[in-house]
Amino acid sequence: MTAVLKIESASKSFDAPEGGKIHALKDVSLTIAHNEFLTLLGPSGCGKTTMLRAVSGFEDLDAGEIYIEGEAMGSRPAHKRPVNTVFQRYALFPHLSVARNVSYSLEVAGVDKAEIRKRVGDMLDMVGLTAFGERRIGQLSGGQQQRVALARSLVARPKVLLLDEPLSALDKNLRHKMQEELKGLQHELGITFIFVTHDQEEALVMSDRIAVLEGGKIQQLDAPEALYRYPKNEFVARFIGESNLLPGKVVATSGEACDVQLSDDTVLQGCRRGDLAEGTNVKVLIRPESVVAALSEGTSGQAISGTISESYFIGTDYQLVVRRDGLPPFRATVRAHTDASRFAAGEPIDLFVPHDGVHLIAAEGAAA
Repeated sequence: MTAVLKIESASKSFDAPEGGKIHALKDVSLTIAHNEFLTLLGPSGCGKTTMLRAVSGFEDLDAGEIYIEGEAMGSRPAHKRPVNTVFQRYALFPHLSVARNVSYSLEVAGVDKAEIRKRVGDMLDMVGLTAFGERRIGQLSGGQQQRVALARSLVARPKVLLLDEPLSALDKNLRHKMQEELKGLQHELGITFIFVTHDQEEALVMSDRIAVLEGGKIQQLDAPEALYRYPKNEFVARFIGESNLLPGKVVATSGEACDVQLSDDTVLQGCRRGDLAEGTNVKVLIRPESVVAALSEGTSGQAISGTISESYFIGTDYQLVVRRDGLPPFRATVRAHTDASRFAAGEPIDLFVPHDGVHLIAAEGAAA
């Protein structure tokens, strides 16, 4: 992996209004490749925007360093860093035309007028706004304004483009369309994108890798599918997608597999063990969509039996809440069946979890 951006041991704290310190970043290190779409994902206050501002130069670190293509950025002001930012509110100039908004940074930099015209024309064509160059910002839709903000940030050919929740102000349909366009544009340009969002679905759809932050630290850095299927701790498991987390203990190990006893004494056999030792307290992660109402021929899995307390028909599927003594409510998403009464509230049900639908996480503070 050829690094375009390296963050080494970055720390940043702020004075809290009530006294004391807010530790926004705690010794964070991260390497980002050329032409990578990396998303910083986490709840409000996790440190993702502070990290973005530190990269852009709008925030000074208390400790650590940021390198872009091997060059330290610590003493370089924001306007001299090879990065640009697309803000949540776009920050466009309402009194200038679309073309002048896009060309502004090139004009300030003293770029030749013919070169400006060419680069602005190319960029407007790329974002589908060639016919809108003379319009004012107030004459554009939200999606069009977002494209202008992108064109303005990209026309200067930055090494890294920073995007601070740029889609949050758009409606759902337009947001999905812009997700596709942003991802396609990033690959076409070959520029590294660092995208900040609190929307997990958005992160999963768009990213090459996702860094999940909480409490100023990276909890996990991984590809979207690995992050979803194999979260490293309870926070990531709960934050990414819907999950069932059942308390249990490893009671036997055999090679790469182990048996786990749940708190209601049910034993799940043949679970993927990882590095968990016998006697380790764990949380058993089962995603609702991993559950099936019946195993297909030639497959095997664990049985989860109980009584349906809630049932919601959502077209192709039923979303169920199953109650059983000694365990938290169990959520399942199962394919709709012609016999609808089978999934009615109050009915007993046997659900099955294929072996690869079970992921074990060492409980916090767990020791073998």
